[in-house]
Amino acid sequence: MGTLDAAILERIFNILAPKKLAPHKRLVPLLRVNRHWRALAQERLYSAISLKGQWVSRPLRRTLDKNPALAALVTELVMDTELSSQDPKETEDHMRIVAACPNVQHLTILGYASVGVEQYRAAIASRASLVTLNLSEGSGMFTFAQLLEMLPGWPKLEKLILKNTLLPSDSSAPASATSAPISTTPAPCPLLKMVKVIDNLDETKHFSFAAFAALAPAVSVVWVQPQRAMPADVVDALRIWAPTLEALCLLSDSELHIETVLPQLTALKHLDTWSQMLSPLSVKQAPPSVEVLTYRIFPAQLLDLSETLALPGVLPGLRALEVKGAIPPGKLTPMGFTPTATQSIRTVCKRRRIRLTM
Repeated sequence: MGTLDAAILERIFNILAPKKLAPHKRLVPLLRVNRHWRALAQERLYSAISLKGQWVSRPLRRTLDKNPALAALVTELVMDTELSSQDPKETEDHMRIVAACPNVQHLTILGYASVGVEQYRAAIASRASLVTLNLSEGSGMFTFAQLLEMLPGWPKLEKLILKNTLLPSDSSAPASATSAPISTTPAPCPLLKMVKVIDNLDETKHFSFAAFAALAPAVSVVWVQPQRAMPADVVDALRIWAPTLEALCLLSDSELHIETVLPQLTALKHLDTWSQMLSPLSVKQAPPSVEVLTYRIFPAQLLDLSETLALPGVLPGLRALEVKGAIPPGKLTPMGFTPTATQSIRTVCKRRRIRLTM
């Protein structure tokens, strides 16, 4: 058995330890067969690691500290810390695990203690191999200015998810430090394709979409869900991303209007927004390439949407429409649509063969 071809062993491991069925529990016995099996199974065992609880994190951190060869095998890390028990010791273990794994490509951090966040940030910034970075459920990891400084260190980055990650900027810092577009040739993040930001983007964060887009000009998927007002320069960023942007999700009750930039987004296929940013009468400004429209709308506007979609030449490629009720001010739940408006939109979608979901 020790001389079995690696491809055959790989098929055996796929059967004995499929990824969907807790492979680490089934791989450990395979390590004991012989050295040949151990080498192959060990690479599979350490390539993807998911941690939850200090009782797992501490032993792993010690193992990786003592054996850099094993740490070099890690390409995927998921570290989950319960919000109710963000232990600084567990956060330190997670930080040291990240720092010990030079080849990690996919890094997901779900929660962390605020103590020692500077060292954690430095460990993440030093991982030049990152392809995916997901920082969620935290209490702030870095300022926007620090994010801009870190981006050039991730030349392979393709997917970036930030949820409650941004810290307020130093009020003494000049606004131009983060708000002015950055000219960089070539762009330091040419591979970044997907960006998702869910955060409080008020003025204290000094978040500039234009500055971000200058460093990553080829983004194809953008999801922005601010907990407060949308930064106005998102329109400038959309102009930069116009040649490559295929999916756009802007979820905000901001009065910022995006109809002026929509015609420039000629590659756009999926648009997800609501009527505060794009009125039903302005939907006709969306490019003909749009195939899927997810729209959050107030009940009184549904008839306007029906009339717009009934016009010749409006969204000729639209094949799916999802209508959701927006929550009016002072209400806790969306208001229902009237039967007349509902029948109107159904009639238009049926005639145009558009799949409607309400």
